[in-house]
Amino acid sequence: MIRILALFPLVSLAGCFDEGIACDAMLVYSVSVTVAAEDGAALPDAVVTASLDGGEFAPCDSMGIDGGFACGMDVAGTFVVRAEAEGYDTVEQTVVVEGGECHVEAEVIAFALSPVELACTEEVVPSVIATIVGASGEELTGVNVQWGYRDADMAPQPCMVQDDDTWQCGEEIAGDLEIYAAADGHGAPITSVLVEADECHVITESVEIVVDWLPD
Repeated sequence: MIRILALFPLVSLAGCFDEGIACDAMLVYSVSVTVAAEDGAALPDAVVTASLDGGEFAPCDSMGIDGGFACGMDVAGTFVVRAEAEGYDTVEQTVVVEGGECHVEAEVIAFALSPVELACTEEVVPSVIATIVGASGEELTGVNVQWGYRDADMAPQPCMVQDDDTWQCGEEIAGDLEIYAAADGHGAPITSVLVEADECHVITESVEIVVDWLPD
C-alpha cells in the first residue's frame, strides 16, 4: 500500500514556532526600570516616560513596588527612557531593544537621581517689613518698633528704620514672630507674623501696623 504524506506549514495555536522553537504566548516588557535617590531612598512620586524610535514620550507602567516601572510590551527598537521627580535632576538613558526568536531581549535600567543643586544668592533677606501709621493719619514722633519670637524667652530685638514709617525687623529669621510698635502718645496691639522660608532664604512678610492714641 502506498502512503501519501501531505506537508502543511506549522501554525501555533498556543504560541509561535520559529524553526522548530516553541514560544510561549506570554508577552514581556521591553525595558524594566527602577528609580531611587542616589542614597537609595525611595521616590514614590517619580515619573518614568519613554520614547520609542524618536516618537513622543509616553508614560511607562508603574509596577507599584520599590520604584519599579516597565516600558513597552514586547516591542523592539530604540528607547529613550526619562526619569524625573520633584526636587531631583531629570535623567535619561538610551537603550536598544533587540528582537529575539520569540520575544524581545529585554533591557534593564537602574536610575539613581541626584538632588537639584540650588544656586542660592548671598543676599540677606529681611524677615518682616513693617509700616507704622497713625490711626488718623497724623504724623508720628518717637516711633519704636521691636520684634521677638512668639512664646520664646528672649528680649525683644530692635527693628531698623528704613524711612519715616517703614521698619525692617529681623534678617533671615523664620518662624512665629511678634512685632511691637509704639510712638509718642500711641500704642498698638502685638502683631503676630508667620515668616516662612524656602530652600535659600526667608520669604519676607509685609505688615501695616496702625498705632492709636493712648487714653489720657
